[in-house]
Amino acid sequence: MKILFNADEFVNGIKKELPNAIEKIKVQPGTILSFEEIDSCYIISSGVIGGFIRNPMESKSEQVYSFFSKGDVVGFGQIFDNFKGMIFEAITEVDVYAIKKLELEFWLSFPENTPFIYYIMKRFGTHYYLKSLLSLRTKSNVLPQSIYNLCFLLETNINELDFVKFPKEFTQSRLMEYSTLSQGGFYKHLDILYKAEILSRDSSGITVNMKKMRDSYPNMHFHK
Repeated sequence: MKILFNADEFVNGIKKELPNAIEKIKVQPGTILSFEEIDSCYIISSGVIGGFIRNPMESKSEQVYSFFSKGDVVGFGQIFDNFKGMIFEAITEVDVYAIKKLELEFWLSFPENTPFIYYIMKRFGTHYYLKSLLSLRTKSNVLPQSIYNLCFLLETNINELDFVKFPKEFTQSRLMEYSTLSQGGFYKHLDILYKAEILSRDSSGITVNMKKMRDSYPNMHFHK
């Protein structure tokens, strides 16, 4: 079994057993989410939240660590383990289910619910694993891997799709931040992807041709 649980089961389980403990809220783009001030976890229903490595001298670093989307749980490490190394920002308009720490802790304490801890940690682990792949690629393959990572995070059925459309907020500068490439290296390899028609761009944003991506970079296949 590749998928043991999903976000809908997670949310519906909490709604069924603790209906007053969970609240659906809308977060506007650009909102900084500091879980030192928010004593809740957010389960993303739609939209994208960026996770940034915290710089003690700034509100957030200039390099994004990852993008969190539907099914991800943000704030878990912050409110349970007091992890202060990351700050979050809504990249698009985001719908989330907010659940308070005490209620979530209580719900997860029941044996039938504890497997959802595995679900949460597996989602975290996916982001860490994908980011680590960038350090294993040659310079010429870092940007294709970055693009593939982001497609993978946005779409559950990536290997069945011919195209993936990025949110318009996924600008080239955000892609460069995620890739960790220098500006010169980023635009050099970006130009290659455009010329190969793996990427295309219009007023609504960037589109990835997944068929051409798979044909050109066959070693980047992986499964959720």
